[in-house]
Amino acid sequence: MVRFVFSLTVVVVLVLSFGHTPVKAQSNNTTQTFQLQQFRPWGDPYGGFQNQSGLTLGQWNYQLGLSFNYAKDPLIMRDQSGNRALEVLRHQIASDIHAGVGLLPWLDVILRIPLTLYQDGEFPSGVSDGRSLSGFFLSDIQLGAKVQFLREKRHLLDMGLTFYLGIPISNPISLNGSQGVSFGGNFNISKQVSIVRLMFNVGYRYQAQAEFGNLLLDHELTYGLGAVVEAVSDTFELVFDLAGSTSLSRPTPESTPMEFYFGGRYYPMTTKDLAITLGGAVGVMPGVGTPQFRVVLGVRWSPILSDQDKDGLIDRKDRCPKTPGPLENQGCPWGDKDKDGLTDNIDKCPDVAGPKENKGCPWDDRDKDGLTDNIDKCPDTPGPKENKGCPWGDKDKDGLTDNVDKCPDIPGPKENKGCPWGDKDKDGLTDNVDKCPDVPGPKENKGCPDTDRDKDGIVDRLDKCPDVPGLKKKQGCPIVLLVKVVGSQIKILQKIFFNTGSARIRRVSFPVLSQVLEVLKSRPKISVRVEGHTDNVGGAKYNLGLSRRRAKSVRSYLIKKGIDEGRLTSVGYGLTKPVLPNTSRKNRSKNRRVEFHIVSPK
Repeated sequence: MVRFVFSLTVVVVLVLSFGHTPVKAQSNNTTQTFQLQQFRPWGDPYGGFQNQSGLTLGQWNYQLGLSFNYAKDPLIMRDQSGNRALEVLRHQIASDIHAGVGLLPWLDVILRIPLTLYQDGEFPSGVSDGRSLSGFFLSDIQLGAKVQFLREKRHLLDMGLTFYLGIPISNPISLNGSQGVSFGGNFNISKQVSIVRLMFNVGYRYQAQAEFGNLLLDHELTYGLGAVVEAVSDTFELVFDLAGSTSLSRPTPESTPMEFYFGGRYYPMTTKDLAITLGGAVGVMPGVGTPQFRVVLGVRWSPILSDQDKDGLIDRKDRCPKTPGPLENQGCPWGDKDKDGLTDNIDKCPDVAGPKENKGCPWDDRDKDGLTDNIDKCPDTPGPKENKGCPWGDKDKDGLTDNVDKCPDIPGPKENKGCPWGDKDKDGLTDNVDKCPDVPGPKENKGCPDTDRDKDGIVDRLDKCPDVPGLKKKQGCPIVLLVKVVGSQIKILQKIFFNTGSARIRRVSFPVLSQVLEVLKSRPKISVRVEGHTDNVGGAKYNLGLSRRRAKSVRSYLIKKGIDEGRLTSVGYGLTKPVLPNTSRKNRSKNRRVEFHIVSPK
């Protein structure tokens, strides 16, 4: 198909360009009428103001449109110096009705009906007797066909070819059409780059030969560049076009019109069926038909643009308009319930995953070893994949197969990779349960040697008071136990007494502090906060100061006895943290206290 269209195009262009002999010398065949209007839209939904994309509409999709344009000074005559000598046509208001339908996925037929709603001007006195050009005029109807033979998904860009035929129905002398049949063709190339659609058009146009002043018009080379930029999602686009032509018979600046178009296209509906285009144009080359400026307004209805998922089914008929899917499933993708890569429409077991080779059904696995029978060398006996479905041996019968057993000839636990546990310190406890595998220790202490924190000759696991030296007959406790460690506190079982209203420690409390001292020595890694508390007798400020001095006094006593000062802090809380309500002498006595709290490590 591509070769045929290309070959046909080459032949047509060559014949039209070189096979037709100019008739400049045959003045009897030369007319003074031609198509002056340079704005010739075709209503391409993907194109610009004039430039077309390489896309077709798609089978049975259609487009309908109406456009208007106003041109200021589209035809003026200049003197030898190039200055304006005469305004032949001062104003021109025109409209275009265009329609198209896709007969095949790659073929559109197009109709364009141009009308000049009003123009204002007259011929020079030496041309057509100075006849008036003002009024309403029909223009030549154009019938066309567009063929797309390259698609961007497969060929990196879209390319099409548009042929058209102009039927002369205009007033013979109105500058709105050719004296005879006109025809032409355009290559339309487009490429989508991110949010920008780029276009390039080049083609040929023929009309019956016409002379106007020093102009000879018949063969024309047409060309254009364009870009459509998606500015605001699916709502608004910026449109830019450069369109022009040049005479192939007598190329001059006057026979080389060129305009630059710029504007925007607005889609008021979410489906983009309706497009409203507004823009303007300025002349780039002062050729015949190039106005001082042009204003363009267009409206187009084209449901083809409402195929959001680009699956070839327009949104109105697509059950899944945002997800591509086949026509057979009304535009929705086929499901794959079992996630085996085969869609449910071709999967013989849609609820159970299976390979493509088995039409989506799983292979049998008689021995349930995870290897299907088609590749299992021992299909009736479970075995690993690495052994092609056959079981590994287990010489030492320890439950570990020989391929993973580091000691295949000696039974051992799975946790030690099939090897028996060792006993490095030879204390009768295997290393896996020995907390001190490098140092012998009794089983009762989990393989670790016994410790004696308080150095009283009684190991900690047998010592009822492991932090305070004591007697063996008392199971390691002193005759009178004044201190014990409870959680994160060194709890004293006897109060620390101070002189009344003073921070001086009374001698009666030295035995208690001696046992606190022994705890700190037996646990050299702990740090302790010494807290002072009072009752509510006296003012809060006084009690706060007293509690701070007493806590500090205790801290100083312990430091003097050899405890590193970095391990001890002191704080006073005054009367703020009573342990009992201060409602009796007994309760107040209990609230007057010193506490030792382990702060790190607990």
